[in-house]
Amino acid sequence: MSAAGCPSSHCKRGVVMVILLCSCFALAGAQLPTPISLPAQITVTPPWRALSLSQSDLGVLFSNSSPFSHSQSLLLMPPPGPSPKAGVRASFGPYSVTQMVSTPILSLSPPLSASLLTKTVLQEKQGDKGERFEVRVLFHMRGDTNKGTCITLHAFKETQEQKASCITQSPLGLCVVSLSLPKDWFELGQTYQAGTRQNPRLRYQHRHRHRQRSTGRRRHHTPSALRDQPGAPSDHIHLYYSSSGTVPNLKLPSQGCAVDDTQPLQRRLYYVGAVALPEREKDKAKWTVGCSGGRDVEELRLDYNVLLHYHPGPVRTGQPIGISVNLRSNFTGDSITIRLKVKKGLLDLVDQPSMNSDLWIVTLEKSTGSKHDTISIICHKVGTQSVHLSQTDLLEVACLLVDGLKRSFGVAMTVPIAWWVEYSSRNTKAFPHGAVTSFLSFADRDIVGIAPITESSTIINTAILNSQPVTLPVTVLGIGNDGKVSDVTSAVRCQSANEDIIKVSSDCSTLFVDGSESGVGSTCVEVDFSLGRLSGSVCLSVWAPVVPLRISLSDSVLSAIDGWSYFNQGRCTPVFQRSTVQVLAQFSAHPSTRRGQPSYMLGSPDWFVDVTEMVWDWLQVGNSRVATLSKQGFLIGLEPGITTLHVISSQWDGVLGSAEVVVTSETVVPGDLSVQLIGGLGLTINPNPAHQSVISAAVTAHNILYNYGQEASVSIWLQFNDDTAILVSAFSSVPYSLRLSSLAESVVAVTPEPLQRILAQGEGGGPLVKAELLVSTCETLSNDIETNVARDGGTRRLAKGSGWIRVNLDSEVWPIGSDTDNEMFDVSDMLSEADKDLYGNFGDKAVTGNITSDYTDNAGNDIITRNKLERAVLTPNHQESAVYFSPGVGKDKERPLQGDRDLEVGLGAVLSLLCLSALLFLANCLPCALRDRKRRKQREKEGLTSQGITGELQVETSQGKGNSKKGGIEVEEGECVEKED
Repeated sequence: MSAAGCPSSHCKRGVVMVILLCSCFALAGAQLPTPISLPAQITVTPPWRALSLSQSDLGVLFSNSSPFSHSQSLLLMPPPGPSPKAGVRASFGPYSVTQMVSTPILSLSPPLSASLLTKTVLQEKQGDKGERFEVRVLFHMRGDTNKGTCITLHAFKETQEQKASCITQSPLGLCVVSLSLPKDWFELGQTYQAGTRQNPRLRYQHRHRHRQRSTGRRRHHTPSALRDQPGAPSDHIHLYYSSSGTVPNLKLPSQGCAVDDTQPLQRRLYYVGAVALPEREKDKAKWTVGCSGGRDVEELRLDYNVLLHYHPGPVRTGQPIGISVNLRSNFTGDSITIRLKVKKGLLDLVDQPSMNSDLWIVTLEKSTGSKHDTISIICHKVGTQSVHLSQTDLLEVACLLVDGLKRSFGVAMTVPIAWWVEYSSRNTKAFPHGAVTSFLSFADRDIVGIAPITESSTIINTAILNSQPVTLPVTVLGIGNDGKVSDVTSAVRCQSANEDIIKVSSDCSTLFVDGSESGVGSTCVEVDFSLGRLSGSVCLSVWAPVVPLRISLSDSVLSAIDGWSYFNQGRCTPVFQRSTVQVLAQFSAHPSTRRGQPSYMLGSPDWFVDVTEMVWDWLQVGNSRVATLSKQGFLIGLEPGITTLHVISSQWDGVLGSAEVVVTSETVVPGDLSVQLIGGLGLTINPNPAHQSVISAAVTAHNILYNYGQEASVSIWLQFNDDTAILVSAFSSVPYSLRLSSLAESVVAVTPEPLQRILAQGEGGGPLVKAELLVSTCETLSNDIETNVARDGGTRRLAKGSGWIRVNLDSEVWPIGSDTDNEMFDVSDMLSEADKDLYGNFGDKAVTGNITSDYTDNAGNDIITRNKLERAVLTPNHQESAVYFSPGVGKDKERPLQGDRDLEVGLGAVLSLLCLSALLFLANCLPCALRDRKRRKQREKEGLTSQGITGELQVETSQGKGNSKKGGIEVEEGECVEKED
């Protein structure tokens, strides 16, 4: 067969593909049944917190839930500081079980952070030893600080490396590395020689290439300092860090960190930052004006004529800060008054002769108020400048020395000073609130750097959803020359780089989101802190919810329930179906550059967070006459119509998510009750292999009672013929009655209403608890009603079901708390036919009679009696199947069973699918086969012609034969076959 033809193997594969595609379309078009799951609550024990997770597109087919089980994924969030192991608790009714998470749980934030204390290399003189160069980095280990972590700081200049180590210490998990750098790194011209010789990086890689191949080691993160462009000079030193294990007991004498001789290309290094080389002496900027001389001087312009020069600090008390007051050289006024306002009792201010005291006379006047001191600097012109100066030149007229009073602060303080200018020629004074503010910082010790630390570098902005602020405490540490740290949070100033993403409190102690943000997250948004000239920042990942939210309904079409209605305000009102409501949200963050694709929390857009409880107060129904929300969390249909369920934002003027709801008068037929009896819970916790902060908790219920008088909890679902189900408790807003009865009181007993507790009495097992849903109806009941309808004040039995229970009082056989998997039975599906006979003897009298009395009087030949049932369940070796009887004959008036209808519908769907697959197979393969046959015929004819076969092909017709012969060629039914002579 030619390549252009259709091989049979291709056709077979085509058939398989067609069947799979048709199956997918059939499943997509069909409404999958609502899964019945155990309505257990899964929470985490304080102080841990958790968010419930859901993965998209799993659906019913991939659900791990069943009538006796429920599973839930949880994102665990550890508390700040040392904490006990996380515990997960599952509860249902009076039963609960708690299990500790054995695997380590990691936060979304990295456990270790590094803060660069200075942006340049520190340069200190050591007398006769010359100068010393060093860099300092503070490390903070989050979480359990009782164990120390060995951290190594690596400094790279070109291909040269220097390193030093430290061990984090409790209680904060901190350590400071002071790394001394060799002097030859800072020799004049050494930095710029890299461009005139071969790139050292190339030599470094060549030198170690053979070793890497021979050892087979995997190449890890390469420092960016080793990846500079060839020939490009470097004027920075790049810093990295690595961690190499923990110290289990910090109380023992420290032996230091083990020496790590691993080559840089084989180490896992994390980038800290780059520090600039110290300025050469000739490049250092020096101020030559008055009392504010030196480096790190800031300028503050009060107006067009007045400019201040000052050192912002921090300085130790006893070392005053000089403030130089300067006027523009071409100022023509004879006098000027400069006022400053400062909080009372913080500063001591004195005047010092300035460089131009022969031209200006300065007088200080101080007035004290209840909270503030106001100091006036009054300047009078007494001379004329003899030297010609340009308009841009400045003239110092006053020099102030300001010192902080030690009794007014602890470790450090920052004092705001308000400045404004008044001119004698003006009639009005400047309003102080419009003044310009400067900040001076003082400390009781030498501080070389500051570093903000937090217990997490991640914030999940749920405030946009529920308007409840999410906070993150921050502590700013001051690091001294000796490496000791102190809390200077109250003395620093702070500012967020983007308040539409993250905010910081006025006292700089808390980072927070309050819901007023723009709704855009960031993988790294910075918050800056400063203490005088010292500064530090913290980088946060802020995850914001993706709008619109996803609203998931278990049933978006709420139909009227056949046979259930009640009188309301003088008219007959049908009861409509209920639906559960679940609101899911994705959380994303954009890159700090605002370019590129957003990142999703947990690394995939398939993960959703269940935010139903957060947004429940903001859920609204568009038309409250069509549907409403109950306090129990269900969506209730009220009257036919179409409306929308949406989440309203309290911060934004808009809708965060919506879903359409249809309420129809078309009736839906209720099916059986699915009854589950619970005698205990089991809990299984599995870690997520892809995310160490995510676990999967599965709670499993068993229906075995082990103690006399032990109570069984009950979960009852009402099923409908549209493949939906809902808990019976969802109908609490309408009148109904749920009756439970025991079919073997020697095994289990049901207490009278309204409590109706199910208690263990003796050993046995089987479908021993019957449940009946009695509802009101305003329909006229005839004498020809079915056996499951009772004319009792307008009530009828809408649905019934049975629950399987086993009582085993022998603790040796079934020990309480045993790890053995207990066998569980769910007979709600198994008894779809048997229920009709098993409970058929109740009739109408069973609704109003004694629900626990014997009922052998009405038992027929095809009905099991109570005594037989008791003997069946009490006999240990009796086959359980013996308690079920086939439906009796002669019940022609009974309606077709719901199970039969489901079977018919299922078989019809399968047959339709097979027919469609056959048609698609024929449509796909027949044209291909015919085309192949035609091409083969043409090829054979061409072959005959090439062999020189000539002559005339005559076709003779004979009766009964459809062939002819000529020249050894036989033509039969359109096929050319060469005959042998």
